[in-house]
Amino acid sequence: MKKISIVGAGNGACITALTFYLKKKILESEIDEIEIYHDPSVPISRVGQGTIPPATLTISQVLGVDYFNNKIQATVKSGILYENWGKKTPKHFHPFLMQSPAIHYSPNLLSNAVLESGLFKVIEKNIIDPESEIDSDIIFDCRGWDKENKDSYRKLINPLNSVILCKKKGRDPDLLYTRCVATPDGWTFVIPNIDSVSYGYLYNKDITSKEDAEKNFIDMFDVVPDGYLRFENYIAKNMFVGERTILNGNR
Repeated sequence: MKKISIVGAGNGACITALTFYLKKKILESEIDEIEIYHDPSVPISRVGQGTIPPATLTISQVLGVDYFNNKIQATVKSGILYENWGKKTPKHFHPFLMQSPAIHYSPNLLSNAVLESGLFKVIEKNIIDPESEIDSDIIFDCRGWDKENKDSYRKLINPLNSVILCKKKGRDPDLLYTRCVATPDGWTFVIPNIDSVSYGYLYNKDITSKEDAEKNFIDMFDVVPDGYLRFENYIAKNMFVGERTILNGNR
């Protein structure tokens, strides 16, 4: 029997934990224990998330989530609508099968649901070196980018490195999918929430000024920005670290 440890409590960590729990209970795989190490002082990303149908099934099966017992504030994601990405076809819809849609959800609420489920051994600890600190057969390191170890990563060529965020109050009952809208200097995701709609306007700060991006955002969507993030695009040179650790999620 094997013991699996997961470092982190964000989306990557939660989906990893739920997936292996499903293998343990339903598929009867050789997993004896699943434990989660997390540091409560590290905030969960505020950006809303969307799944594909298999991940939705895993979340529902393991946590018992449905649209009545909706502790992660899930909303229906019937597909993805791409707008303004081409001149011949201004709108292209990528559907999911009607009998198996996906969901949007609050990442913070999913994290709480997983940690409080009682299905996993939860250890509140700031892990520095998983290989030396954790006694486990397999370790999944699902924390964010290791900025102290930049040589182990390479940057990806991606023109987008900044995002303006907005959460507009009020639910849109007609928005049952993710909108991906091309803009003059990037693109915007539009995600339906239980009681609001989330917008994220992505652009390149080295090409477009924050002021110009903000103006385009407001003009296109009639929203008031309430958050700003900058990010780097990267990938680990090797997903395996040491003898037992696998990098996953944003790690």
